[in-house]
Amino acid sequence: MSIKNEMTALVGGCTSEGTKILVPQNLKDEFKKITITTFDIHTQDDSNGYDLIIEETPGDLIKGYEKLNDKGIYITTPKSLTDRDLFASLSKLYWIVLPFYYLDENLNAKPLVFASKKFHPTADIIRHRSDFVENTKYYTTDVHIAAFTLPKYIFEQIKDVIKL
Repeated sequence: MSIKNEMTALVGGCTSEGTKILVPQNLKDEFKKITITTFDIHTQDDSNGYDLIIEETPGDLIKGYEKLNDKGIYITTPKSLTDRDLFASLSKLYWIVLPFYYLDENLNAKPLVFASKKFHPTADIIRHRSDFVENTKYYTTDVHIAAFTLPKYIFEQIKDVIKL
């Protein structure tokens, strides 16, 4: 069980209203932890109109954007919490672009990025999903919200290339 897998899947699954998702094979079981929703999980890209796309590393950003529906969410792993190039590229496409992080087993902050055509990861969290997540090692509703709170010195470095 990976903390990264939990945070990537559950932040996306508890923010997206939809259930049609495209994710790496290793994330498939994470969505079963959201006990009140059944997801239509795809591990190979075979259609359009996804509600959520998760990539381990950033791929073709434009192609990913086009594969999402009009409320879609994209999550991937940036190089750091100050990956200005990736955040600027995502900001050209998405309405909201916010880095977030989780703490690994050694308490090191590890970065992720949330990009959305409509939904904000904390203002639009779906509490009836996030509050009914079971069998996690790390994820809770409070951790979900806190993960988007960045120290001021990091925020100052990226505020012109992210979208709140």
